[in-house]
Amino acid sequence: MDLFFGAAKGKPKDQTQTVSIRVEERVVARKHRPTAAVDGRDAQQRPRQRISPVKRATDGEQETARVQSRKRSRGEDERIAQPAARRLAKSSAMSVRDTRVVNANRERVGSLPGSPRPQREPAAKRRSPQARRPKREAASPRVSDERVAVERSASVPAHTGAADAESDKEDGARQLGIVGSADAVRQSETVYEDYFHWDDGKAKTEVTLHLPAGGSEARETYSLLVPRGYEREAEQRDEYVPIDDLLATVRAIGTYLVESADFRHAVVDDREGGIVRRLERARNRRSGGDFVAAVGDFNALLDGERTAAAEAGGRVAAEVAVFVVEQVYSRVVAPTVGLLRQYKAFSNNVYGEILPTLVSEFISRTGIDAASTFVDLGCGIGNVVLQVAAQTGCQASGIEIMKVPARFAQRQAREFEHRMRLYGLRHGAISIWRGDFCESADVQRVLPAADVLLVNNYAFDSALNQNLLQMFLDLKDGARIISLRPFVTPDYKINARNVYAPESILAVRRYPYWSNCVSWTDSGGEYFVQTVDRTRVRQFLARSNALA
Repeated sequence: MDLFFGAAKGKPKDQTQTVSIRVEERVVARKHRPTAAVDGRDAQQRPRQRISPVKRATDGEQETARVQSRKRSRGEDERIAQPAARRLAKSSAMSVRDTRVVNANRERVGSLPGSPRPQREPAAKRRSPQARRPKREAASPRVSDERVAVERSASVPAHTGAADAESDKEDGARQLGIVGSADAVRQSETVYEDYFHWDDGKAKTEVTLHLPAGGSEARETYSLLVPRGYEREAEQRDEYVPIDDLLATVRAIGTYLVESADFRHAVVDDREGGIVRRLERARNRRSGGDFVAAVGDFNALLDGERTAAAEAGGRVAAEVAVFVVEQVYSRVVAPTVGLLRQYKAFSNNVYGEILPTLVSEFISRTGIDAASTFVDLGCGIGNVVLQVAAQTGCQASGIEIMKVPARFAQRQAREFEHRMRLYGLRHGAISIWRGDFCESADVQRVLPAADVLLVNNYAFDSALNQNLLQMFLDLKDGARIISLRPFVTPDYKINARNVYAPESILAVRRYPYWSNCVSWTDSGGEYFVQTVDRTRVRQFLARSNALA
């Protein structure tokens, strides 16, 4: 300390060096003190022997090896006797909450086709690297009339996180049938539990419901489980409740899908002993036996009326279209809806949905019918495309640039096509693409024939809106553009400076919408319908030429 402070306080240089030399001499003398003096000390005063880290590690490994050797000799090595699958389960990522919930739901529902794989298989059953490599998806053919043409881009990945836990092979197998209610429960991030009481003590977790199309394939397995806290919070949390979904399906079939007054009376109109009333009573009393018995009686009634339901065609009622689209959403999107929040805020790719009420108003406002061509630029998960195709029978197309919503839209289109067929309903041709609508060749091909365009430009910047205005030049006269932000102001007037601007061919009208019409706000707002009309430009040019 004297050396440090002495030098700091400005002592002469030679004095500082003298003190330093003396300190070094004392250190050397202490270092070479005779060994006898050290050995003569008491054991507690002896300096601790220092062991190098390398030697310490070597000694530790040798001791560990000796302990394990003694355990093996006594047959006490639990790790070696432990199955490989159990060790992997302890060390893998299966401990996260979502995986625990999925496994718990799978145990309650039972082993169903297409169940998600664990993240790693036991060593004995592990597949080869070639078997683990996902297969390339084959593009679906474009089909008209009753079949959906779901066009896939090669850039769409085989997996998009938790939404694609199954392999492409399993995804292709799912195209052969619908995604059942039990599948939605098994894949959901929500915890499900038993709800009904059973007189015989044998609890059931699922029940089969017949659908109008007929045959052994026209059936759906519904789960009898409910979300945890169903009676208190499920409605507020907007969770999927299979029991309520089954009851809504029975009511929709009895009201809209079977053309028989006797069937409707036996299912819906009879408020004392009808099927719907019996299901409601059994649900409220939590009587599992009565609920299953009512489902069985409904199946028997439907078997005799199936022909009438299969012959029903034409435009689908708005209530039925919305019912089917919501069923598709609850099975395809809802189990992993959290993935839709993976977007960059305050960008052109912010995600939001236009709800069915406002879509129905768009249809009536623009007069879409079976002869129309509808295009949704930025279709998200495809709900609007599906509802328009079902409710009007028109050709409906959509394009989405974001990976996760585009993947959901393609899956929803497949599920929608199968479900409509099983209900005995027809719909317009559907095309879903993934890509940038400003550069897509498919969009450029369909724009000249489009009758109605939907552009949810609520969050678009001015540059993207200007690109859209240039695209609108390809539209035919009379085409209508629905948007959440106007492309031209209502007081726009044509003059010599703007006569050749894209805005000059658009005539705009403003309309209000109310609450529960869009997903990003509970309050109302306004939307705009721009009609392509080049008549005003021709008239202005004719007047200008006459004056010249």
